[in-house]
Amino acid sequence: MTDEPTVVITGLGCVSPLGSGVEHFWKGLFTGCEPRPPTGFDATAMRVAGVFEVPDQDGPREDRPVRLLRGAVLEAIARAGLDSARIQGGGLVLASTSAGWHLPEQAFGGREPTSGHGPLRKEWPAVVVAEELGLTGPCAVLSSACASSTGAVAWATERIREGEAELMLVAAVDVVTEVVLAGFRSMRLLTQRRCRPFAADRDGFVLAEGAAVVVLESAGHAARRGAAIQAAITGWGASSDAGHLTTPAAEGIARSLRAALADAACRPGDIGVFHAHATASPASDLAEARAVGEVLSPGPSGLLTTAVKSAIGHTEGAAGLFTLAAAVEGLSRDEVPPVLGDGTQDPATAAVQPSRGRRVHPAGSALVHASGFGGANCTVVIGRTPNLRRAPDTVPVHLIAAGRARADGVEAVGWHPAFDERAAPLPGRQLTTPRPDHTCQLLAASVGALLGGLPEEWRSGCLNGGLLIGTEFGQQHHHARMHAALRARGIRGVDPLDFALSTFNTPASATSVIHGIRGRTETYLGATGAVEALVSGARSVRIGQVPAILVGGYDAPDNRLRVTPDSPPLPAAATVIALAPPTHGAAQAGTSVELAGHTRLPIASRPAGPKTLNAAVKRLCGRRPALLIASGLDEPDAEAGQWTRVEPAAGAVAALDAHLLAIRRIADGEAEEAVVATTGPYCATILVHYRRPAERGAG
Repeated sequence: MTDEPTVVITGLGCVSPLGSGVEHFWKGLFTGCEPRPPTGFDATAMRVAGVFEVPDQDGPREDRPVRLLRGAVLEAIARAGLDSARIQGGGLVLASTSAGWHLPEQAFGGREPTSGHGPLRKEWPAVVVAEELGLTGPCAVLSSACASSTGAVAWATERIREGEAELMLVAAVDVVTEVVLAGFRSMRLLTQRRCRPFAADRDGFVLAEGAAVVVLESAGHAARRGAAIQAAITGWGASSDAGHLTTPAAEGIARSLRAALADAACRPGDIGVFHAHATASPASDLAEARAVGEVLSPGPSGLLTTAVKSAIGHTEGAAGLFTLAAAVEGLSRDEVPPVLGDGTQDPATAAVQPSRGRRVHPAGSALVHASGFGGANCTVVIGRTPNLRRAPDTVPVHLIAAGRARADGVEAVGWHPAFDERAAPLPGRQLTTPRPDHTCQLLAASVGALLGGLPEEWRSGCLNGGLLIGTEFGQQHHHARMHAALRARGIRGVDPLDFALSTFNTPASATSVIHGIRGRTETYLGATGAVEALVSGARSVRIGQVPAILVGGYDAPDNRLRVTPDSPPLPAAATVIALAPPTHGAAQAGTSVELAGHTRLPIASRPAGPKTLNAAVKRLCGRRPALLIASGLDEPDAEAGQWTRVEPAAGAVAALDAHLLAIRRIADGEAEEAVVATTGPYCATILVHYRRPAERGAG
């Protein structure tokens, strides 16, 4: 058995409301700053304390997310001591929830943007940074509400552990936007004073913005270039509450904490400091404190806890990465920043001990937690030194079955003899607050059709494994409705249920509530987002991290806010696939299709061409399979003739349909193996190799 690459942190960069740079960020955690009215719109009628914006950021509003992110990236690279040659071999993962919505009149109001549609997409900052740096490693964009950036850390960690990259940039950026501020205000989650986590009189948070970047490397790569190690990522864990779309649950948070401890191979007593999500909302802080008491708290005084939102506010999807930056600096400086704010601690949160003043960092690791709307949780453990990890035993990954939901009906198809295509779909529980919209219903229906035909062991494995989803257009029509309501009726016209349904991970979260999916939920963005969900889920199954998993995608035409005459069609659709090892829960013959491997190409503003795809096929398979299928190609040159090109269509589900075509042809005996390439603008290109298992009947 060989050692698995261990993951270390060698650089940090940030642009925050406390100023540009890590030094300003760290010093400001001990003092905080004063909320001010937003600069881009009038929020007087919202009656909030104000917002925390990044100071001294003159320039066009259009490129504000890119500008913030670029500043954080350059600092992180400099602090890591990286040169241009080394950084080019790295990859990038971006977390964001509000990028693109900072231009409401262009995004929702119908006015044409001045420099193309790129700045209206959440993927755009990642595209700009990856192309400027010439990155050639794996790239992805995550948007799982306020748990996005801890999920990004986990994703990058797995890329290094798997050997796909030796260096990854984990980035997060969010900006203060009118629709998001109005949404949180409509749900009564914003304070009119200061953010006071765990206080008895806490009443919400201050919305904030900023960008943060963390440089992750394999320990071997860092050692070869003589880099100074600031901390190590020793483990991570994720879960879904499977309980409510807006109210956090202690049970779900506790599952995430336990999973992180297990991955880090450490005990609760090994944790010295808990870096809390701590939004200072009554329900969220209480759930988090109860989870800490259940899993971590070693004694009656509670676990030493800090919360950066008391100083910089809530930076949405970037919040987890700012919290991680504070944890890394705290380890390096041997200090714990305080929880700012006066007031008596809520006795119900006694499992946490808020840090006050300047505290010496206790012995042990630091644990960073983030939660998001829909009950998405992700927790990261960091230590002072890397821990030795043995490479996990791997198992084949087989495609068991798929559920497909369209406007005209729902169907299930299986490629394993144990799957019953005639079984009735599982209806799941009724979700009434908020009532699922049609995209949530489509995704839930596709999962129900799939779960209905699975044997009980596989079904249980999928519920515990999780649901990874991709989308190109997300839930943007809810933000468009909020924007229209603001313009027509002011803040009182904004429906809080619209905001609850607006995050891009809402369909995955609603489906996890409806069907009781307790494992990890994650949402990847872009035309190839569903394929990213597929290969990320395959990794989890291959290394035994989960017993089985559900992966897929959703999209709907009303979420594509701009349609040009040459726009391909976009049906309302959802597709979900079950992945499992061949022996899991099966008394019959093995599956007929194996996911044998994959490769990722960098995110780019233009789709990859046939020449690039052909070179990637050679690296992936060594030889060219007879069946090559591609979606998203826009170059009709001679080399493209070697590929079967699927009918052009928009959305993440269309990309996944190309994979279903290859799987079906292998399952029907028409091909022994195939490579499917999915590409498109503003997304990473991904190639997946499928084949008939070497031993038919194994399992």
